[in-house]
Amino acid sequence: MKKEQGIIDQVLDGGMDPEQRLALLQVIESDAELKGDYDSTARALHAVKTGERLPASASFTNDVMRRLPRAKPGLGGRIREFLFRGRVLQWNMATAAGAVMIAALAVIVALRGGEAPDSALQEGGGVIVTINLYAPDAEKVAVAGTFNKWKTEANVLRKGENGYWTISIPLQPGDYTYMFVVDGQAWVTDPNAEAYRDDGFGNKNAVLRVKT
Repeated sequence: MKKEQGIIDQVLDGGMDPEQRLALLQVIESDAELKGDYDSTARALHAVKTGERLPASASFTNDVMRRLPRAKPGLGGRIREFLFRGRVLQWNMATAAGAVMIAALAVIVALRGGEAPDSALQEGGGVIVTINLYAPDAEKVAVAGTFNKWKTEANVLRKGENGYWTISIPLQPGDYTYMFVVDGQAWVTDPNAEAYRDDGFGNKNAVLRVKT
């Protein structure tokens, strides 16, 4: 979210050459959610400059509630959700074997560390991608990228005893860019990515290529 707001602020503040402004506007236009935030901010800025009072939209309350962080249920709530949520668990030998293979893959990646993101094919054509970062002193590590619209709380990694933070994410085949967010503030490029791409702000995004 900080990165998205940074793009909006740069465009609205001005002070950049036309080519850079056009490039940022193209990034905004390519993301519907980012475009909506940009339009809202631009209208509010115009109202402040002109003294115009903007009426609240019909969806204002719903938009505010949607953006509030969802309260995490307690232990009892999580147990009830697991037991009574509408779903069917179908266990057979093939399902159990698949679960064991996925768990073994996650353990291997966490132990070896220091390598590019790994992947494993799952049912339905998706791919489980495992990403890790060595950050023994970090309190929290998340990954934000084009696969989750750069949301810094959507995919939080789990810390292992060896100082590596790891997460497995199901993705469809394609190219993605991402960065780690350490302790909610520092944007860190994956040092073990297979490729990199300029983000337009002086940093480099890691490139993740997911293949079937």
